[in-house]
Amino acid sequence: MAFTETVFKDNPTKPDHELVASAVFTQPELGTVGLTEEQAREQEAIDVYCTSFRPMRTAFIDRPDRVLMKLVVSQETGKVLGCQIVAENAGELIQMVGIAVKAGLTKEDFDRTVAVHPTMSEELVTMQKPVRSA
Repeated sequence: MAFTETVFKDNPTKPDHELVASAVFTQPELGTVGLTEEQAREQEAIDVYCTSFRPMRTAFIDRPDRVLMKLVVSQETGKVLGCQIVAENAGELIQMVGIAVKAGLTKEDFDRTVAVHPTMSEELVTMQKPVRSA
């Protein structure tokens, strides 16, 4: 979009490379946005919310698939600093989480969001207690 604005609309625009979501399209996929737990810990005190589970859609057919989701949250502001997801379709999920992280939403904002059940992504808004703090 920055290129289009600059070249075709004569509106010089610098690209914004802050908080760009990315995915690795392996089996399962890996999606990430923002800071990792290690990066955030170097900057400030954090809470880490994490869950690992068998998704309902594969549990009934006895597939061993697992999902891992992690939210890295600032203790001081409650802001979600990063998210990592390992799951089928993690690329799709992390794109949506990227919007929330880019917008500066807090864990409280996530918690106020009604979960769509039964989905994998509902876990992002139902993690209640940090698994560790640093």
